[in-house]
Amino acid sequence: MAIRLTSDSPLLPWRFIAEILGIIFLKLMFIVVIVAVLNIPVFLAIGILEVNRTQKAYHCGHCPEDWLSYSNNCYYISSDKKTWAESQMACASKKSNLIYIDNEEEMKFMDILSSYSWIGLSRESSDHSWLWINGSPLKQKIIETSNPMYNCAMLLSSNLQSASCGSATTYICKLEISS
Repeated sequence: MAIRLTSDSPLLPWRFIAEILGIIFLKLMFIVVIVAVLNIPVFLAIGILEVNRTQKAYHCGHCPEDWLSYSNNCYYISSDKKTWAESQMACASKKSNLIYIDNEEEMKFMDILSSYSWIGLSRESSDHSWLWINGSPLKQKIIETSNPMYNCAMLLSSNLQSASCGSATTYICKLEISS
């Protein structure tokens, strides 16, 4: 015997409630996976659910509006596209720098936030070493293209990759919070 749901059926409101609860359950499971797999704090995982390309970011009192807070740093993910040098100037106007990645934990955090953005890594030429904007040498692996003129780097998914400094793309600024 099949049950037919009509607009006046008493089962219809319960079906709607069950669907809403199912959606909430899926969001909570997503947060659990982020926290367990990437080993990041729960409050940040909840904030990540709110991040989108229109800069609706998780906001913490220590960081400027529209910046994300994580591990004593503030991060700004641009929605506009600029060259590497223009991106560095845009970060400087915000009293920050293009992001330099200090450790593996910060790299995992960047994987979540952006998939194609300028970072503060460059070199003078293919004969020189890669240096972060703060002067420290590159310790991570970088994917270098066959073009020796690609002397700036961007974050591409979970990798660092060389690119043409004149290309226009989004960028990530980093602001250190004073302890």
